[in-house]
Amino acid sequence: MPLTAGQQLVWLAQRLAPASPLYNAAECVEIHGQLDVSSFEHAVRVAVAEADALNVCVVEEQGRTTQVHRSATDWKFPVIDLSGDSDPLTAARGWMATDLAEPVDMTTEPLFGHALFVLGPGRHLWYHRCHHIALDGYGFFLVAQRVAQVYTAPDSAGRWFGALRSVVEADHAYQRSEQRELDSKFWQARYADHPPALSFTDRIAAPSGRILRRSALLPEDVATGLSQAARRGGVSWPKLVFAVVARQVHRRTGANEIVLGSCLMGRLGSLAARTPAMIANIVPVRVLVRAGDDLLTVARSVGQEMRAIKPHTRYRGEHVRRDLRLLGGERRLYGPVVNVLPFDYDLSFGSSRGFAKNLSTGPHGIEDIVINFHVRSNQPPELDLDANPRCYSEAGLEELLGELVTSLVHAARRP
Repeated sequence: MPLTAGQQLVWLAQRLAPASPLYNAAECVEIHGQLDVSSFEHAVRVAVAEADALNVCVVEEQGRTTQVHRSATDWKFPVIDLSGDSDPLTAARGWMATDLAEPVDMTTEPLFGHALFVLGPGRHLWYHRCHHIALDGYGFFLVAQRVAQVYTAPDSAGRWFGALRSVVEADHAYQRSEQRELDSKFWQARYADHPPALSFTDRIAAPSGRILRRSALLPEDVATGLSQAARRGGVSWPKLVFAVVARQVHRRTGANEIVLGSCLMGRLGSLAARTPAMIANIVPVRVLVRAGDDLLTVARSVGQEMRAIKPHTRYRGEHVRRDLRLLGGERRLYGPVVNVLPFDYDLSFGSSRGFAKNLSTGPHGIEDIVINFHVRSNQPPELDLDANPRCYSEAGLEELLGELVTSLVHAARRP
């Protein structure tokens, strides 16, 4: 099969930096309760075998790049017993960080890796790493769901995932369509007069070979508060998160028009909704912020812009920037990227519960900063800031994290 447009961009970026591990994405799931290790490994292997995107290698011949089916069967599933360690969780994190720092050869190696850590009685940690050319954040979610399903019901019948070939064919049909041309013209017209790309810092630099991350758990009532406030204001709660970020940029810069990057799943209402793959896209969103605007007013501005651009979001954000000659070097179209991840990670492995944590979302948008806001069932909301260390210091990022946490709490309680 050929690559999709999104995969092709990942492939080219990785070829430009073949030793970079930044295109590795990863999550871990802490499992509380009894777990049969052999049954769990069986469930992981079933999910991997069923996911087409995990059973390919990427081949380049005579200037043509394709993904070729290669059954992933001979791969190791390490089970690492750390129960005797004085700090098993720290030891597991060290192992995962080392694995995540290793670049993957897409032409010969499996695009993924798994491991299971035994932390103590009734406490395990499942690690899942994958190259971004195969999976995006929603793809990780689908694989985790399937592993939980197979572990709980080993005889789960039928093919659960959608076929990757269908996603590829739909993408190539779009790339050849009249709609793609209309979308290209839409974006060029909408951003012909684009404002400066402003952010929390005035530093601009090419992406670094690493990511600076700072994370915080928010009070458990924040998710409910955001939903209630959004309903009262006639918007969806992710728009409030965008409004918080836009207002923070406005406060730092004084600008009345902020351009944010929005990370979109690109799946709802499509055949890709149950297909592990790399489909996510980042598109620009213009937000009006005037002095004195309350948060709901800004959120409504976000919602209005989102409705206007929604019919055109299949067009790759990288192509929008290319068309505007803002791709590469230190040229920017938007400042912070906002990535709201409302996936319902309510994972049950038999009678045991799983609690997910993102370790790396890959390099999407990390020229400046990506603000990842995770909302999962039975877990406090989590805020992860992934920043370009050439633009942010550790102290500066920690300060920004505190500001955003405070603003999100206020948004939930006093919008």
